[in-house]
Amino acid sequence: MTIRITGAPRQFKQAELEQRQAGYHHMYKTTNQCCESVRDEIAFGFLNKIIELNSQGYVLSIKYPITTNPMSYHAAMIKPEHVQALDLEVINERVKQEYIAELQAEHAQYKELLERQLLEKAEKAEQKKVVDKRAKLLESIRTEVNDAYGEELVIPS
Repeated sequence: MTIRITGAPRQFKQAELEQRQAGYHHMYKTTNQCCESVRDEIAFGFLNKIIELNSQGYVLSIKYPITTNPMSYHAAMIKPEHVQALDLEVINERVKQEYIAELQAEHAQYKELLERQLLEKAEKAEQKKVVDKRAKLLESIRTEVNDAYGEELVIPS
């Protein structure tokens, strides 16, 4: 099997990183990741938690239903912008580290393939030298044999 590398490993591109981060930001904003879940078994405790979080800047989410079943009260509250900004910073750093790890893995894979390609090339060259040396030796032996016994058997007529 002949190994042949085409192209080169990708390089770090700020635009690609920002595009990936924007995708994760969109996912964060459109899912329950931007929300805090409020639960309690007692209505009074549930309402106290809602009021407390509201005073901290949280807002009830209209995307998710409020559950008021007996002994099971639940609501989703959207985090304030400053909390979301902190979450997004963490997401940005995680996405950046994943992107860098992906590029490093690709770079290492290309290096390994190039090593294997160069080793294969060197082995083929070495094998060709051995074959050429053997052919040269065989030719020299045939010449020596022909000198000793002649080219062909001489049969008198």
